Amino acid sequence: MLEKDYIVLTGLKVRCIIGIFEWERKQKQDVLIDLKFPCDIRKASRRDDIADTFNYKKIAKTAISFVEKSQYQLIETLAEKLADLLLKSFKISEIYLSVSKPRAVRGSQNVGIEMHRRSSGTITPKLMFLSLGSNIHPKKNLQFALDEINKKYSILGQSHAYETSPVGYKRQEPFWNLIVAVEAREGPQKVKKWAEILEKKAGRIIIRNPFGPRPLDVDLILWGNLVKKYKELTLPHPDIETKAFVLFPLLEVNANLIHPLLQKPIVELAAEFSDSSQKIRQLGLNTFPNFHPTKLNE
Repeated sequence: MLEKDYIVLTGLKVRCIIGIFEWERKQKQDVLIDLKFPCDIRKASRRDDIADTFNYKKIAKTAISFVEKSQYQLIETLAEKLADLLLKSFKISEIYLSVSKPRAVRGSQNVGIEMHRRSSGTITPKLMFLSLGSNIHPKKNLQFALDEINKKYSILGQSHAYETSPVGYKRQEPFWNLIVAVEAREGPQKVKKWAEILEKKAGRIIIRNPFGPRPLDVDLILWGNLVKKYKELTLPHPDIETKAFVLFPLLEVNANLIHPLLQKPIVELAAEFSDSSQKIRQLGLNTFPNFHPTKLNE
């Protein structure tokens, strides 16, 4: 009989928004997380080298970052999303996970769920993510861009629109930014050319200051897991980890993403982001009446 070894992490305490009541949507509460997953420890034990086992500090950090930013109503949803993230992020074959809320029911010390999930290995369509921005008639121009993108590709995921502070050249109006996800049916260079045509249709012209006011930006930031440099295009886009107006809308659309080059979960990049000069404010749900925020994998 084949023996299995397990790595066990118990008692991770994280504060987050969780619950269905009005007060729970405003006040963070503690949740407790326990994790267990298989790992052959024989090589690591022989060599006494962390490189031969899972980096459980990184796993814990990823779990904490994800839960802290979550705002689910049910612990069932939180547990399912967290299990899915860890299975994909660390290529774990299976995971045992428990999530609980202390004192959630009067008279009990703890209420929670336990689950066992295996990696599905399901093949999903290759997705690409586009970053849209405007600070000249932003509502009109971003509505135009959404209409055109949806006609050509069909939008599968979309963030809220965000009002963001200018980066690079400060003496201009704030921008509106958002992220959309579509199926990658064309190669990156074709998408880049089409995006440039779309920008011109919105009235964008080549100006001396590339960071100045503009009616429309359409940037390809991710094309599947492709890591490649073209003459006028780098994938993944370097703005993902350095610009709040790209990183946080992307996190909203798909919190399970792994950065293809850095091999870091997007939640970890968001947790590490520290540039307080970049201001970002989420706009209303009905900013674009025909296009509502939609998360992937939900």
